[in-house]
Amino acid sequence: MKKYILFVFLSAVLFSCIPAKKTSTLQKTPVKTEEKNYRHIYCIKEIKMQRPMETALDVLTRYITKAVLTSGNILQCSSKTDRYISLDIKSLYIYSIGYSISQRASIYKVNINMDVIIENRKNQPILKENVKETTQYVGAGLRADIERRYALEELAKLIEVRIFTILSKDK
Repeated sequence: MKKYILFVFLSAVLFSCIPAKKTSTLQKTPVKTEEKNYRHIYCIKEIKMQRPMETALDVLTRYITKAVLTSGNILQCSSKTDRYISLDIKSLYIYSIGYSISQRASIYKVNINMDVIIENRKNQPILKENVKETTQYVGAGLRADIERRYALEELAKLIEVRIFTILSKDK
């Protein structure tokens, strides 16, 4: 029995001299920095319009940018760019079809007919697709020209979906 107690005592003394391992509740796991495989690097080359409207150019540029990024591609105009997007807007009509009690336009209809052109680095067309969209926006007729912009925004949302689909086809 004495030998057993002596063995336990010596073991306890020996193990107390060895520093304990640091254990934390938050163990560090190696973080894998995998780079996402982007399909292409796009640049918006131009948006051609017969009658340029600044509002339309702003809205379309914003939603094209959104479509490129949500499709898993990069938007960067540099020497790394391998695809260029151009929009050739053949017609864009915004007209009122309804009026409020105060005789202000409250319902706008928007039509667009355009070609979406994707070119490679050598400016050779890879894909050309015609897009025609029509939508309308119903407002209160109290906020002057703001509702016209909202109608353009509604149209641009539809165009974003169409461009997203087109970019998904591009391999």
